[in-house]
Amino acid sequence: MTAHQPRRLLLAPRETATSFVSRLAASNWIDAGTFAIDKATSFQRIIDGVADAFEPMAELGDTIPEGILDWSPIKLDGKRRSLHGHIFPSKVILGSQMRGCPMCLRDAASTSAGPAHTAMAMQGHWLVPHVTLCLLHNHPLVPLWYDPTPYTRFDSAVHLAAISDDLMSGHLDGEVREPTDFDFWVDARLSGVEDGGWLDAHALHAGARFCLLLGSALLRLEDIRTSWVGRSNDWALYQMGYEVARHGEVAIRETLMRIQQLPGTPQDGARKIFPVLYDGLAYDHRDDESFEPFRRILREHILETWPLGPGDELLGEPVMQRRLHSVRTAAQATGVDQRRLRKMLAAAGIVPEAAQGVADAWEIFEAAEAQTLLEDMTTLVPAKEFAELIGASRSQFDLLVQDDILKPALHAPGVKAVWNPADGRAFLDSLLPGAVPLHQAQHGWEHLSKSAQRLKMGPGPIIAAIREGRITRVANHADFEGYAAIYVDHDEVSRILGAVAPAGQSIELFAKSVGLLPPSRLRRLILAGFASATMLRNPRTKAEQLYITEEDAEAFHRVFLTSRTMAKELGRSWQSLGAELRAKGVQAFSPDGCDYGQLYLRSDVAAALH
Repeated sequence: MTAHQPRRLLLAPRETATSFVSRLAASNWIDAGTFAIDKATSFQRIIDGVADAFEPMAELGDTIPEGILDWSPIKLDGKRRSLHGHIFPSKVILGSQMRGCPMCLRDAASTSAGPAHTAMAMQGHWLVPHVTLCLLHNHPLVPLWYDPTPYTRFDSAVHLAAISDDLMSGHLDGEVREPTDFDFWVDARLSGVEDGGWLDAHALHAGARFCLLLGSALLRLEDIRTSWVGRSNDWALYQMGYEVARHGEVAIRETLMRIQQLPGTPQDGARKIFPVLYDGLAYDHRDDESFEPFRRILREHILETWPLGPGDELLGEPVMQRRLHSVRTAAQATGVDQRRLRKMLAAAGIVPEAAQGVADAWEIFEAAEAQTLLEDMTTLVPAKEFAELIGASRSQFDLLVQDDILKPALHAPGVKAVWNPADGRAFLDSLLPGAVPLHQAQHGWEHLSKSAQRLKMGPGPIIAAIREGRITRVANHADFEGYAAIYVDHDEVSRILGAVAPAGQSIELFAKSVGLLPPSRLRRLILAGFASATMLRNPRTKAEQLYITEEDAEAFHRVFLTSRTMAKELGRSWQSLGAELRAKGVQAFSPDGCDYGQLYLRSDVAAALH
């Protein structure tokens, strides 16, 4: 008689380490977690791609294939994984939904004499969301199972056993499609093959994601709303963006210009002109440096072609000073009719005639070069027209005059045209620098006049507090223009100007002011004893609650810096500061492993930057 020898498993092409260990465990009739413990190792360390996690298994007689981690997501830190030489955010590569090609899995099972679930191997590139098609079978990757817990999610043999009948019967099969150029490109990049194209010079995840964002923006050229396109059609958006991005920066900028030449004006905002693309680069990926080349292209394009001024934003950052005027914004600033102003500017050689140029809203010119000419063109207007120019109702205008905020440029009895549009523009500009973009008036945001009304006062004290820097939470509502767009945080206004407000800021308000969101992070910081707060009575509820007094705030700022306060204090963008701190090994404050957000010790920042 001969001793029974266990069947030896082979590592399948592109198979992940977790898939191999799960199949090995299933061959021994146990789950992967228990199997790893029996082998004196940890399945979690295998999920993390720790190389020495396999050594105990080898010492106990298991054959560990060479290159077992080649197609596995290897943990670099808490937020990043490396897959076959490419870096991805952990939340992107380790999603709760597992996908795969049912035809690949069925082929593996049909060529094995053992149970189907011990033969089916999960492939590493299936973890990459930009991969949507199996190039071997031209079959889309389909959802196989959903499991929010990584420890059980990656025990693939257990899940495959549960769906093996559906896989073998073809129940999970979908409609095949022809591969796109993007499909071939992303697979080649994952395999380590480059064609020398422009996108190859950039990180794979950022480049692929940019293709999807750009493809979404390109839907405007087809008069298709992004909400009409489901996730199952992402492959087409990837291809649309890739067809442009593969040719480089010039092609991208030409395409951006084509998109903004469609119906719409700069006043609609970049989010509407470049749907999905703008939000993706301005907000969704703002902390990822690998997206910076693509942000730079969009940033430079907007800077060179949009008439931005105070109150506008550029990729999430407030615009502090006007560089370019359009015929439309210049007309608002001078009170001159747009058609008449266009003719005057054309006569001065600043813009082309209307027949030769673009629409007034997009016809731009250097504001500084035309400043003297515009000042000479400015004409006084009646109160009604002046109120319309600044975006105020007549009652709002009257209250601004009553509080001595707005004053006529000319005092001439019987003359109606005594208001200077330039004064109106200067009034708005005094409120808008540093204003945050607002898309929905929630969480305490109120129009400035409404906030004043609630406190039974005129707008004057609020405007004075904004100009003095005592009120910092000011917003520019995207759906309105001028004074109608100026919102304030009513809680902050109440604290600063309200008669019964406590001598401190609420935790929520202080967290907002320093950019430490959500406010629960500041509350945890206080409860952990790292920051101080004072118990005061809430004037509305009469309950005792924690407030940040002036002394508490000073103590906080002596010890800590947030991205916002650091940028304001050092006069640099938070992106560049964050990149330099990461490069110098400075980590966010987290002594107890608790997530306090982008919070740094002032001493660490000072040591690294000085």
